[in-house]
Amino acid sequence: MIGMLSFWVLDIATEVEDGPVAWIWSIGEDGSRLIVKEPFRPVFYLTGGDLEGISTCLEASKDFPISSFSLVERRLSGRPLRAVMVSAMTDELEGLAERLRRKCGAEGVFEADIRASSQFLMRRRIRPSSWHAVEASESEAIGGYKVYRASGDYQRLERVGTPDLKVLAFDSLLLASRGTPKPEVDPAIAISAVTDRGEERQFSGDEAGLLRGFIGLVEGYDPDVVVGFNTNRRLLPYLAERCRRLGFSLSIGRLGAEPRTSVYGHQSLQGRLNIDLYDLAEETPEIKLETLEEYSSYLGLKVEYDTIDEYDLAEAWGKERSRVLEYSMQRARGIMEVYKAVSDYIFSLSEITGLPADHVLTAATGFRVENYLMGLAMEAGELVPPRGEAAYMTYAGGVVMEPRAGLHEDVAVIDFKSMYPNIMMKYNISFDTLSVDGVHRAPNLPHAFKEEVGFIPRALKGLLEERERARRLADMHPEGSVERRVLEARQRALKVIANATYGYMGWTGARWYCREAAEATSAWGRETIRSAMERAKGLGLEIIYGDTDSLFVRDDPERIRSLLGWISEALGMEARVDRRYRKVLFTEAKKRYGGLRDDGRIETVGLEVVRGDWSAIAKEAQLAALEAILKEGREEAVERVRETIEALREGRVPIKKLIIWKKLTKGVEEYEVAAPHVTVAKRMIEAGWSVKPGDMVGFIIMRGRGRLYEKAVPYFEADPSRVDVDYYIEKQVIPPVARLLSAIGIPERTLGELVLKK
Repeated sequence: MIGMLSFWVLDIATEVEDGPVAWIWSIGEDGSRLIVKEPFRPVFYLTGGDLEGISTCLEASKDFPISSFSLVERRLSGRPLRAVMVSAMTDELEGLAERLRRKCGAEGVFEADIRASSQFLMRRRIRPSSWHAVEASESEAIGGYKVYRASGDYQRLERVGTPDLKVLAFDSLLLASRGTPKPEVDPAIAISAVTDRGEERQFSGDEAGLLRGFIGLVEGYDPDVVVGFNTNRRLLPYLAERCRRLGFSLSIGRLGAEPRTSVYGHQSLQGRLNIDLYDLAEETPEIKLETLEEYSSYLGLKVEYDTIDEYDLAEAWGKERSRVLEYSMQRARGIMEVYKAVSDYIFSLSEITGLPADHVLTAATGFRVENYLMGLAMEAGELVPPRGEAAYMTYAGGVVMEPRAGLHEDVAVIDFKSMYPNIMMKYNISFDTLSVDGVHRAPNLPHAFKEEVGFIPRALKGLLEERERARRLADMHPEGSVERRVLEARQRALKVIANATYGYMGWTGARWYCREAAEATSAWGRETIRSAMERAKGLGLEIIYGDTDSLFVRDDPERIRSLLGWISEALGMEARVDRRYRKVLFTEAKKRYGGLRDDGRIETVGLEVVRGDWSAIAKEAQLAALEAILKEGREEAVERVRETIEALREGRVPIKKLIIWKKLTKGVEEYEVAAPHVTVAKRMIEAGWSVKPGDMVGFIIMRGRGRLYEKAVPYFEADPSRVDVDYYIEKQVIPPVARLLSAIGIPERTLGELVLKK
């Protein structure tokens, strides 16, 4: 029976049957879980040399797994190019393409380094996490899942939101008697799981039993989405290894499949989405310590955690087993709440970029932009260049003027809407429009760009138009509605991709790397801000600070309206008042300030309160002083500092607030200069803990003789009675608050007097 099938795309895989076959794991309109199958022949292109001779060579290559080839017209960097398009009978393209290139005398290979499943989505114009329809006939079911054979073209359906997805959130605790748990020897002691329907299950005790119990839960509930925290790099590989050592498989994918490592280090679960929330936490700059607790707090979720550090787990398991198990369940509940808060954004990002929802989180921003561009390139007949790595060359960034240090009242922030994307469209900046005789010449640079609309401006135009459409549609739905929530998430995702495109052009790993385009965009950005600042001065607006695409001015509605009108008419850009502050405190440094909004909220940029290399007590002291400055007065700010110093001297500050976190940027053996976090990392490694580049190392400074690195100990070994209180007062509390107080005229000697009062 053949008819039109409507479905929501969950995931994509390429299986080899009689050649590659695309399996689209989907959810039908009626809520059924199904598989749409279609045979697919991935392609690559051979270029250069004698194309006729290459074709003759391919004709004679009967022993190679190719199904067809043809001479085609394509474009490369906007220029016409003839190539031989080769259709393959395998999804292992790179080795095949390289062998044929050498045998047939071609000079170049294109698109062989794009995975077959990605090619299928792009060439068939299918977007993950969205609704489609296709002519299909029902085939024999597989493992209880309906199977349909697709024929014809796929149609995108205009539907907002996802189907009723079944979601399972889980957390697992791993136990080692000494150091970091190792899957070769150390067991999993508990797995806690929560479903979107509210069911809670916990497995503990015999390890084989708890692992089989979890596998049984997954098989029985059959979730579409499995969500966790640090599942890709840690939990799933660990649990899979534990299962193997116990003589069975972690068969939690559909059709009994085990997790397998896929692109970007992602752990794929066949037919399900493995959403690792750690990836989102890691890319959130406001979060310096990527933990579930920190991410939940950042999102404003009211989730209770009775946190037990991994370093304390073995002891707690021996003494407070019920508390440990409750903490594990708290984590599973928290993971589910975080997922609910961010899922709309994840699925929007997936649909826009063309990456499945689980892959899009593990992919860096540059890869997300690139995947979006690759889909557009294939539609436009533009060959996708192979990935390479160019030499990095610096170029000037945006304008950042020196702030007027001090406390300012009634400040408006004028923000240029999508400045860099709009500049790239206005001046037609793209890899394929760069030309010595171009009509758009970058200020103070030798770069010029042609008039004919380029590839990148076309891509940006589509993103920004779709964003405006999403915003208009969102406004048509009531506050709190599912439709409005989904559309608002979509417009945020579109904004992220559009704004990241400028950075992508300057990324040396980009397929379409073009330093000249990035450098020119930055130059026009500086010129735009400078012109706006000159106009503002001419209008009599008091400028307090300027930063890349924003101006901080004294709030003067009439003059601001005049400036915004001039920006629109003279510069062809759109700007608006993004926010207003009742008071703003600027330090002497760029990009460091704190402001009080009309609703009483305090926002900070660049201060220690949002930086990760200071202790919590330093951040709290600075935030308390800032709040006093903005809401009360100078004397109250000094009093807050005095209270913090007293609390430290009297031992009333919890030891966890004294931890200083520092990231290891390379292996400990590569550091030439001794530093506290490096010394502590070496000590931890000797004690059996796994510490590697990229990890955050937490330490506390103790009393004693010697240099600072000699007094640092791992935070979980710190003795509260031996903490170097003077260090925390003089080096952690005083410096960040002094930056604020000196900006309002309170000299450092005032703080020095507080230190001396013992």
